[in-house]
Amino acid sequence: MLDRRWRKLAFLFFPVSVLLVIAMAILRTGIDPDQAAEIIYLGWACGLTLLNLSKEKVEDEMIKTFRLQAFHTGFFWLMCGLVAVLAVNYYRYGSIHAEAVSAGMVLFLLNLYVWAAFEYQKWRSNEQNPS
Repeated sequence: MLDRRWRKLAFLFFPVSVLLVIAMAILRTGIDPDQAAEIIYLGWACGLTLLNLSKEKVEDEMIKTFRLQAFHTGFFWLMCGLVAVLAVNYYRYGSIHAEAVSAGMVLFLLNLYVWAAFEYQKWRSNEQNPS
């Protein structure tokens, strides 16, 4: 697990990736929309990865269990989401387009689902056991 100080760097990845794409568009580098989306996906995936791997204020057995469950749940949601994306592409184009599902998008979705599942579990725990 990473130290909590990594969270500050994680939060920088979200706006920096968008600002990088905007700067590239302003400088007329010829970036196409697919490349721009890939840069944003990868920046956000890096940020969410750092958030998912950084320690909580109190890292006890319950948090470790929540983290493990979040990774399982996130992977399940990823599989469901990818099936949905492929089904929509098949319906829309009549075939499955490989370029619609990129590595950056998959990493972003996986880390987003894991982060969401972990935060949801912490919220539910606080709702059930108010301090």
